[in-house]
Amino acid sequence: MIIDPNPNVNTAAYAGYSVSHLREAGGEETLRFDAFVCLHGQRVMYVYNAGTGGSHVYQPVNEDWGTFSDALAAFEAYAADWNAGTEYAGLEDHDQLVNRLVEVATVNRRRTVMFLLDGESFWTSGVARAFRAGVTHAQAVEVLTGPAYAHRSPRIWSRQHGDFVPVVSQATEGQ
Repeated sequence: MIIDPNPNVNTAAYAGYSVSHLREAGGEETLRFDAFVCLHGQRVMYVYNAGTGGSHVYQPVNEDWGTFSDALAAFEAYAADWNAGTEYAGLEDHDQLVNRLVEVATVNRRRTVMFLLDGESFWTSGVARAFRAGVTHAQAVEVLTGPAYAHRSPRIWSRQHGDFVPVVSQATEGQ
């Protein structure tokens, strides 16, 4: 399956980095995938993992190795800053960032509105709750800010942020 970048996604999340043309398949030890790493929507490198364990492989989009080297160095520097302070800081930070960008692309393609309650962590468990298909984002916000869920610290998936964000009630007319 190929996932093209969504033009409605704010590329400021993750300092403008995203993945496009993502293809995924099951692997023996890790996810087997290939994709382009993009910066503000422009392809800067190709990345893949054969799914047999080991690090991701990065290659230039074209044969310009100088530009690729600069792009990879900038990506690695951002990844180190992004991953600082985490459990796996300093361990292939750029691979950790690619894994996050792949997960963001995968969640963005879902047709259901995903949410979390009571401090649940999607990034550590890989599990999130979802409304049934057909529920709009506005309907989900209305439910999550209602009496059944408001006290449970709901967070909802934001394509703009590439993460779960606190649910904020949408103001109604006259308020």
